[in-house]
Amino acid sequence: MESVSKKTKMEKQPLMSSSNPTTPNPNPKGGIRTLPFIIANEAFERVASFGLAPNMIFYLTREYNMETKSAANILMIWSAATNLLPVAGAIAADTYLGRHRMIGFGSIASLLGMILLWFTAIFSRSKTIFLWPNK
Repeated sequence: MESVSKKTKMEKQPLMSSSNPTTPNPNPKGGIRTLPFIIANEAFERVASFGLAPNMIFYLTREYNMETKSAANILMIWSAATNLLPVAGAIAADTYLGRHRMIGFGSIASLLGMILLWFTAIFSRSKTIFLWPNK
């Protein structure tokens, strides 16, 4: 008789129940609240890149004494890299880092590149040290 009563108790329990139901987080991070910050960050980054590109040819030809052909090649390689690296960044964000960390890492890398370029414009010895160490 005991085995029959245990069997009926088991039949009354739902099959897909969980012992710890998930409760929604009252203070969620991310989501729609972070979207304006991400859009503003990307917009300012694009403005900086688009402002840098036209002046780069003049800078490379006048300050580095490059031929126009070489300067244009460098600018096209830079443009291709800035258009293709977001694919690698998306893979890294989805696989390892997450979207917010990857956006932060990419923004910091872009800022460091622009600071290094700015240093070559400010300090005249920096461009001769990096490009022509024998002079």
